[in-house]
Amino acid sequence: MAQVLSTQKSWTERLSRSGYFLAALLLHLVLFVMVATWVIFPAFKPPVDDFTKTYLPPPAPPPPPPQVQQAVQVPTHAVAPPTPVITSTAPSMDFNMPMPDFTTQTTPDTVSQKMTQKVATPTNNISSVRLAKILETEKAWGRDANDIRNSNSDPRNIKAKFPVYLASYANGDWHCNIDLDATGKITGGSLPNFVAKINEWSHGNITGEVEPMPLNIGGPDLLDKKPPFIFFTGHKDFTLTQQEIQNLRDYLQVGGAIWGDNALAGEGSRFDVAFRREMKRVVPDADKNFEPVAMTDEVFVKSWFPINKIPQGMNYYSEPLEHLDIDGKLAILYTPNDYSDLFSMHIMPGDAVVDDSWPYKYPLYTNHYMWTYRKIFYRNFALESSLAAQQLSMNIVGFLLVRFDKELLLTP
Repeated sequence: MAQVLSTQKSWTERLSRSGYFLAALLLHLVLFVMVATWVIFPAFKPPVDDFTKTYLPPPAPPPPPPQVQQAVQVPTHAVAPPTPVITSTAPSMDFNMPMPDFTTQTTPDTVSQKMTQKVATPTNNISSVRLAKILETEKAWGRDANDIRNSNSDPRNIKAKFPVYLASYANGDWHCNIDLDATGKITGGSLPNFVAKINEWSHGNITGEVEPMPLNIGGPDLLDKKPPFIFFTGHKDFTLTQQEIQNLRDYLQVGGAIWGDNALAGEGSRFDVAFRREMKRVVPDADKNFEPVAMTDEVFVKSWFPINKIPQGMNYYSEPLEHLDIDGKLAILYTPNDYSDLFSMHIMPGDAVVDDSWPYKYPLYTNHYMWTYRKIFYRNFALESSLAAQQLSMNIVGFLLVRFDKELLLTP
């Protein structure tokens, strides 16, 4: 028995003197103290105010005060009924201004319509001198008095052969989506593709011809040739020279038009800012500013293709078309959605097949680089989008050709 006790005593003494045992015991005590102070699930303490307002039933309302019976005095003489103020038809001696109508007449739809509605401007304020110059301009590209009379201001009723000029201007990349040869002539690209589609769709009634040499708007050719419109495009910021500003101003006065297409789609892009700024130098009148073209305008509803929404341009931009008028007639049209790059697709006759052949077939071809990266860098470069852009643009050309016809009928 003594031997067993001696053995147990020596075992406990050896254990108590062991450094490993003491270290382990100390570590377990520290961990126990730490874990014992942790709060895993805090006690739920509902907010007093929210609980009272949300969960407690509302207190019972106090009983109503006893009603006091008041004696009603019956008049002993006849009392005249009061005269209604609003419904009375008899004029008042002191105040006879009619009451205003407070009935709400404006709805969000009517507000939106007014924001995009084209302001009706009198069209009889074009001077006879200017109309005579406009008539000479139209005669220069094939229209005569009979054609103007028979058109009824509808481009589908006219026959005309007209030049199409690409505007060449200072400090800009106006040739961004067409090809030029070593002599500076246009050999292919967006504008030839588009004009070819106009000639196909109109069945030869209106025939455009792209002039091979871009038109330098700072030289004398703009006023000498007097085309029905000039096509003005680019990516970059630019500043027109003073001579270019004056030439454009004179050109608009004789019936010309500027069609600006932003090849860097979207409001606030470099070309967008520059084009708006420079066109306001051309037409500096404070009361003449760019306004949205209403969807009820003839450009959309009276031409070859009825259009009920703005076609999406490059990268799916579909901002409203805008116009700036002189004497109530369109002088500058702006398409901010980059339709000109969509013209860079050669659509075969029949409108169902894209010519994506390589190498190019001049002068009509599809831009191979844009076609290859049409889902990466040139989004929306697709057959349906190009067709929609060119259909709207054909409407635009037709409208530019006939926009003065009603006034010209009155010109001797």
